[in-house]
Amino acid sequence: MSVPFLNQLCNIGEVVMTRIYTMTHKKYKEGCYMDIKIPEGFFKGEIREGFYVESMMKKNWACMIKMLAEVDRICKKHNIQYFADWGTLLGTVRHHGFVPWDDDVDITMKRPDFNKFCLVAPKELPEGWEIVNIHNDVNWRHMLAHVVTGRSVNYDPEHLKEFYGFPYVPGIDIFPLDYLAPTEEEDADVCKLVNIVGVTAASYDNSENSEDSEEEKMATIKAIEEMCGVKFDYSKDIVNQLLRLQERLSMMYSEEEATKIALMPDHAGPRPTDVYPKEYYAGTIEMPFEYITLPVPVGYENILAQKYGPNWRTPYLGGGSHDYPYYKKQQKIVWEALGVL
Repeated sequence: MSVPFLNQLCNIGEVVMTRIYTMTHKKYKEGCYMDIKIPEGFFKGEIREGFYVESMMKKNWACMIKMLAEVDRICKKHNIQYFADWGTLLGTVRHHGFVPWDDDVDITMKRPDFNKFCLVAPKELPEGWEIVNIHNDVNWRHMLAHVVTGRSVNYDPEHLKEFYGFPYVPGIDIFPLDYLAPTEEEDADVCKLVNIVGVTAASYDNSENSEDSEEEKMATIKAIEEMCGVKFDYSKDIVNQLLRLQERLSMMYSEEEATKIALMPDHAGPRPTDVYPKEYYAGTIEMPFEYITLPVPVGYENILAQKYGPNWRTPYLGGGSHDYPYYKKQQKIVWEALGVL
């Protein structure tokens, strides 16, 4: 369930060439990173569960372990609760580390914690790292936050030393969990609105592929304004305003009102039954994950059974929501910039 960050890489050809030939020195904040000791043997390619994990993937994993430790540090400092979720939850429980054919990290936070993390992270993350979301990047098109170590492929020697020789852009996806309306009728109404706003945002963002005319899209925007009692600023990015509205609609209910919790855009759209009793996320249990530990939701067994079926404990090589490994696309861009392809 990862979102590729390639659309955020800035002018990568120029950046790559600059970094390779000038080797600009970059400073890092003192005392930010958790000192994670990863043995040299970890970086060798190996077969796990019958699947070959290449050395570059191991470097990617090491970067994500470092990033998880940093996210954990910030969360503990600011009393923010988070959960390993999706493939990262499956890997933590079943493999005590990464699922061998997984290449990314997914965590969830309840909405209040998500909002708090997005607020404090820019001040807490190491220099050069970023958290990207709809509030600090008008071009970000996803209802989640993304923590990254930079915006471009980086061959700076100090960067490579800091990130285990991995020059590409790793990231952690952070998904907000929202409380649902207390009745099915109310929930259905909210889902309808959330879905309409989300589909309209996607249509606007992909105008070239949209079958709707500009007049039809504008009529939908006007209808949304009337239904939700809002007024858009047409001099600014409409898609970003729609996504912000979708977020406000998703977080209308409090923990006290609700009995269930979900990733609202998914619940309102492609996965309507992906809903959980809020008790499943009432607390956490620490479990080993490679060379660190991660918090898993107390209801992890029920969550995994619902996400992956009753046989979730049996490893099964399955596909993800993006091309594996994600950094192959970044490699291709680098090679094209260098004239290799």
